[in-house]
Amino acid sequence: MELRNRLNESESPYLKEAAHQPVHWQVYSGEVFKLAKDLDRPILLDIGAVWCHWCHVMDNESYTDPQVAELINSLFVPVKVDRDQMPDVDSRYQSAVSAITGGGGWPLTGFLTPDGRVFYGGTYFPKSDLQGRPGFISLLPQIAEVYAKRREDVLKSAGEVVQYLQEFESKTTNAGEINEKIIDSVVKSAVDRFDPEFGGFGTSPKFFNATLLLLLAEEAGRTRDPNLRKAIDVSLDRIAQGGVYDQIGGGFHRYSVDRYWHVPHFEKMLYDNALLLSVYLKNFENTRNELDGVIARETAEWMVGVMRSSHGAFCAHQDADVGPNDDGSYWTWTEKEVQSNLTSEEFNALCQYFDIRKLPEDIHGFPERNVLRVAVAPATIASDLGMPEKELRGLLESAKNKLKRARGQRNSPFIDATVFADRNGLAISALVEASLALKEKRFLEAAYSAADFILENMIDGKGEVAHAYSGSSIVYDGLLDDQVYFGIALLDLFDAMRNDDHLAAAEKIAQVLLEEYEDKDSAGFFDRPSSRKGEGLLSSKKKPIDDTPTPSGNSGAAILFDRLFSVTENREYYAVAGRTLTAFAGSADTLGFYVGNYARALRLHFGLRKNVR
Repeated sequence: MELRNRLNESESPYLKEAAHQPVHWQVYSGEVFKLAKDLDRPILLDIGAVWCHWCHVMDNESYTDPQVAELINSLFVPVKVDRDQMPDVDSRYQSAVSAITGGGGWPLTGFLTPDGRVFYGGTYFPKSDLQGRPGFISLLPQIAEVYAKRREDVLKSAGEVVQYLQEFESKTTNAGEINEKIIDSVVKSAVDRFDPEFGGFGTSPKFFNATLLLLLAEEAGRTRDPNLRKAIDVSLDRIAQGGVYDQIGGGFHRYSVDRYWHVPHFEKMLYDNALLLSVYLKNFENTRNELDGVIARETAEWMVGVMRSSHGAFCAHQDADVGPNDDGSYWTWTEKEVQSNLTSEEFNALCQYFDIRKLPEDIHGFPERNVLRVAVAPATIASDLGMPEKELRGLLESAKNKLKRARGQRNSPFIDATVFADRNGLAISALVEASLALKEKRFLEAAYSAADFILENMIDGKGEVAHAYSGSSIVYDGLLDDQVYFGIALLDLFDAMRNDDHLAAAEKIAQVLLEEYEDKDSAGFFDRPSSRKGEGLLSSKKKPIDDTPTPSGNSGAAILFDRLFSVTENREYYAVAGRTLTAFAGSADTLGFYVGNYARALRLHFGLRKNVR
């Protein structure tokens, strides 16, 4: 196998962006590990994504630099991985690097033995030493020397990481008795971390934890608990008013860098928007809060209008930036840009509404650019300007429409057209719900079209769903989440349209899960088929129960089988859901905050118990 940059052979946009780099990048495969063994070199593993700002920074600082490339090419076998296309690879190496450093993220930088075990790693490394952070110029020779001269220590360290991961995995898959106390425990863990002033959970950076918000919205509607009602209402209002929500075009950016939801990382992920659409719809159904309905509609419109590809399925994400030195300029505004597009009346109203300044106080890469966020209520502005609130709202709407048209003239950030089955499943489910709650037939038609594309192009004869489709072909085989969340989407479509083909396809997926993914010894489902060969850490088994940005595959599998039972009255489906939930019940209390979807699955299972005969 020749050591040269091979990334042009990939369908990944992240990998293709690095095809010009002087580093001899390889694609993750069994051949890579054989090559490393033959050359007796450690592997340098880079995991990132095309939407990742700091991945681009590291690419431009280090991997395009001839001096760094020469060090890498002479001392390592370099491997680059797209975390979106290979989430099973990413999850394992994130866990391994976190075991060493205490944290992970992207870009993920790992130094591996030739058989794929991690002995050192981190996230972003600068080219040269910077503020106590080691740079590649000094670090790479040190790592290579340690590997060459202290091989026993390296192998021991790598083995200890693997052992730690095995022990950690066993702690998250403890069986136990399922009961409603687990739901109460998960809800309490969420409420305990609730930020009563600004909503959401924790301080900064602040992620949505959409699955947990959905649990709270459902439980607040069911129990009428005022503490839950406050937690969900404050969270949704603050998020909707913040810069983390696109006030001009609709939809949500990935997360907030501050506690206040003011300044986001500007990339927009399909999965975040699908999940948050479901949250706002659920709260709208419970409370008829007007803002929740507006945000839900605008988000669904963004998904259908911007993220839908020509073939009907949904694209993966939209980038934050338009170039290597950018930091969200497409999404932000100078005071002068705003003024040049509006009448003086619109400008005066909008400046108060969004707190637009010449030098805003928000921390941002370009200090003169404003992140638009709702700062003052329309009623207050109307009073200040001495006009009826209805007239003021008309001015704001007109101004926002003009800014939207002006933004449309800018170079827009890249949209990754890769179709991921799990993310499309989440989007389909949310849009089916949106079509019913908002009485908008177009959303149901879009959901049907996306499902039809996946059924036609991403499912094999036995019913297994592929993970990723790019260009004109499948580029990565299916994983647990693909089966589960596309299967649930099919059931949502069946509920709305009563098309028996959707139910039949969902039942075939269920059989694939039982035959290829279920742990026959201890119950629960592995994240990839048991029979599929794995290289490096892919050879290790994982049964995920914790929610990441997306809900976990095992809790989703329990929901899928219970949903199938509710439609077909086949008790075997109910039994599968029960044994899946039981397989993790002993760990759920300790994972609390991270198993919101498991609590949702338990609630559904208990609700169906009366129907088991």
